[in-house]
Amino acid sequence: MIHISIEGLDGVGKTTICRLLAKMTGYTFVEKPLHYLFDVSHDEWPNYFHIRNKVNMSKNRDFTAWFYGLGNIYLYEKFRNKNIITDRHLASNYCWSGTSANEDIYDLLIKKINVPSLTVVLYAKQKVIENRLINRDKKDKDLKKIRLSEKFYEKMIHFCEMRRMPYMVIDTTNRTPKEIVATIVRKVEEQHANHQ
Repeated sequence: MIHISIEGLDGVGKTTICRLLAKMTGYTFVEKPLHYLFDVSHDEWPNYFHIRNKVNMSKNRDFTAWFYGLGNIYLYEKFRNKNIITDRHLASNYCWSGTSANEDIYDLLIKKINVPSLTVVLYAKQKVIENRLINRDKKDKDLKKIRLSEKFYEKMIHFCEMRRMPYMVIDTTNRTPKEIVATIVRKVEEQHANHQ
């Protein structure tokens, strides 16, 4: 099983890259794996979003870490024999829920499921992300998070380095989705060649 995790803030191009990468590689694109548990339809996820929104309101970071950790565990159960691409995984979970007091949760998650074959942290300049979000929706709630973007990226990269996860950072500011996907595919091919 090969797992490529695409990480980054909203507006950086994760979903576009995931879809194009899945098309280029033939891997299965998985988004929000817990919706398979909570919703009947694979196209509409009202139950997942309802539960997720309540979870996100919690100030208890252990609780939110475990909720998204359950999604990480379920992902590997449901897609255990497939090569997959995910829109977010462990690094994003840690970015939003990780604290100095709950490092043990992430250590246990990694012990149980291991780390992705490759974590790709997509990055863009704050103004670029802001423009992308405004073009998507002028009232996008994620606009409030932009000022914290540098801190979030530092936290994701720190997590990857501390857990010795194979990762790469790609600045999407002036690159096309095809260029980004080609870079990721080359990295996966290099990894594969080094393991033979």
